[in-house]
Amino acid sequence: MKTQTIIYTLLLLVLSLGCRQVSDLKAFTEATYSLSEVHDVKLDGIDVMQKRSPNDFTTQEGDSLLASISDNTLKASTTLYLHVQLPAPDEASSMTVTRLEWQLLVDGEETLTGTINQPMILHEGLNKLPVNTSVLMAEQEGIRNYEGLSKLMTLLAKKQNLRRNLTLQIKPTIKTPVGDVEAPGYITVGQPAQS
Repeated sequence: MKTQTIIYTLLLLVLSLGCRQVSDLKAFTEATYSLSEVHDVKLDGIDVMQKRSPNDFTTQEGDSLLASISDNTLKASTTLYLHVQLPAPDEASSMTVTRLEWQLLVDGEETLTGTINQPMILHEGLNKLPVNTSVLMAEQEGIRNYEGLSKLMTLLAKKQNLRRNLTLQIKPTIKTPVGDVEAPGYITVGQPAQS
C-alpha cells in the first residue's frame, strides 16, 4: 500500500509539472515579442557596429565578407535584447528554446535566414541573448535573393530608420517533458513602442 501511495504521489507530481510546462508553452506562444536592442554585431568575426561606410572596411575584411556572401557561408554573432510580454505576466514562467529559426524580411520579402542551435532560457521581461548563427541568403526557386540583400545594404548605407522596412520573424523549438516541440509558424518580432 505504501509503494502505491509513493507511485501515485510521483505520478501526480510529474503530471502537475507537465501541466505547468504546457501552460508555459501556451503563454509563450501567445506572448508579444519585441527587439529592444542589438549589441556587438560581428560578421565572420568583423565588428560591423564600428563601420559607417564601405571605406571603413580593410581590403581583407571586404574580400572575406564578399567570399562568405558568395559562398553562402556567412556567420554572425551578436547580443540581442528581446523583450517578452506574456498574456498573464503575473505568473512566473520560463521556457527553454533549444533551437531558433529566424528570417529577416526586407519590404516584406524574405532576404536572410538562419538557425540558432544553442539553448536559451526566456522569461517575462527583458532577455539578454548572446547568439551565434549562420546567415544564409533566402532562395526563391533555387535562386539566391541578391535583390533583397542589395536593398538591405542600401538601407544600411542611407543610415535611415530601418524599422518600417525590416521585419524579424522567429520560429522557436521549445523543450517540454515529452520532447522538443516546434512552433507551427513564424512569430513576428516587433519593436518596442517607446523606441
